[in-house]
Amino acid sequence: MTITEKVAYIQGLLEGMELDKSEAKTGRILSEMLDVLREVGQQLDGMDAAMDEFDEELDALGDSVADLEEAVFDGGEDEDEDFGGLDEEDEDFFEIPCPTCGRDLVVDDEALNAGIVDCPACGGKFALSFEDEGDNGENEGPDAE
Repeated sequence: MTITEKVAYIQGLLEGMELDKSEAKTGRILSEMLDVLREVGQQLDGMDAAMDEFDEELDALGDSVADLEEAVFDGGEDEDEDFGGLDEEDEDFFEIPCPTCGRDLVVDDEALNAGIVDCPACGGKFALSFEDEGDNGENEGPDAE
């Protein structure tokens, strides 16, 4: 039973008691309270209907976002893949694990020269403390020498 239906029931009870709403103080107070309850019930019913519409729109937006993600990321990329989608044969890039979260990061020569890497997964920053020794940029990690 909705609030509006309950208010209608109470209104029926009040009318059944045959109280004079214009003269009796109790009858007038009950009548005014019933009017307020009726308005509150109608507003709540309207809010419920609006929330149902919002839920449907939100579901539709969620489906659209899922379709867009599938289109952008080809639907087959795994979270564990590297960030740039780079081939391992590319000599200007290499992978190192983040010392904070352990996720493999793709590092380029520019980041190597800067000496600091920002991990997009955990937001951690760490310094690279190794030099290129002719191994095509594939070092073991930040402490390799």
